[in-house]
Amino acid sequence: MLLPIKRYIIALCAVSSLFAFSGCEDDDEAPAVDFSPTTPVAKMLVDNTSLISRVFSDTTFQVHPGVEETDIHYLSMEGYTMHAFVLKVDLKQPGLSLYPATPFGGTGFAMQTIPDMLKYIDKPGQRVMAAVNSDFFNTSTGEPRSLVYLNGKAVKTAIQAGGRGYFGVDKQGNPFIGDATDYEQRKDNIQHALGGYHRLIRDNQRVSQTDVSIEPRTAVGITQDKVVYFVVVDGRRFDYSNGITLEKLATFLSALGAREALNLDGGGSSTFMIKHPLADVWHMRNWSSDRLPRAVANGWAIVANVP
Repeated sequence: MLLPIKRYIIALCAVSSLFAFSGCEDDDEAPAVDFSPTTPVAKMLVDNTSLISRVFSDTTFQVHPGVEETDIHYLSMEGYTMHAFVLKVDLKQPGLSLYPATPFGGTGFAMQTIPDMLKYIDKPGQRVMAAVNSDFFNTSTGEPRSLVYLNGKAVKTAIQAGGRGYFGVDKQGNPFIGDATDYEQRKDNIQHALGGYHRLIRDNQRVSQTDVSIEPRTAVGITQDKVVYFVVVDGRRFDYSNGITLEKLATFLSALGAREALNLDGGGSSTFMIKHPLADVWHMRNWSSDRLPRAVANGWAIVANVP
């Protein structure tokens, strides 16, 4: 009667040994995941700030000579997932310029999505390569909160109180950021200009902010060598991207070399468009908290002098 029991015990021991042996093979360490940045933009952010805990992915590609897009998916130091989109525009590139996008291509106040505005700009010799939204606005009338200059002509000169700034290009093609304190000395040399709000960086110094809200953001920064950075950081979606404060947005742009920077309209207005490199279509790259492009007051188009 004991023999069958012995056989069972021996068989169970053999099976246990087999599983133990197999388990040893499965205990090999998983390959390490590299969270290091690979693109120049992400490397500058990691090296020069404490905004990023790890980079999940980052890619850069050329939209057009002088225009590069970088997309960064990262984990913030606070443990939140983030998506940022960076457009680098080198205005030293021949044939490249900035042009205001306005509703229906006109000077009247209204609201229209950025993709629809671009239809009135894009033409031979002025092909739209990318675009972002710009000023805050009255959501009933579409009137921008700050000034508007188009082709050297003032459409609106009033700058709303509260330290609102504006971004523009002078008649020599130089980008600049200003506010009510310097408008009088600038106004005769403005070619194009659209408003924004908070000055993020002034004279290479980050500006202290009282607004500590975390939101989707659009911003613009200027380096000393005529490179303009447009940045959109998505937000309001916990599993995708959580937004950023104004102070951290300033840190972000400062790390890219911006000596002047301005916060533009954000939230559901944030729009980051490019001309698709492989097709003749405009592509919205960010994921708006509105899910679709919002009708806004105006924006900036990056245009190239190509057929």
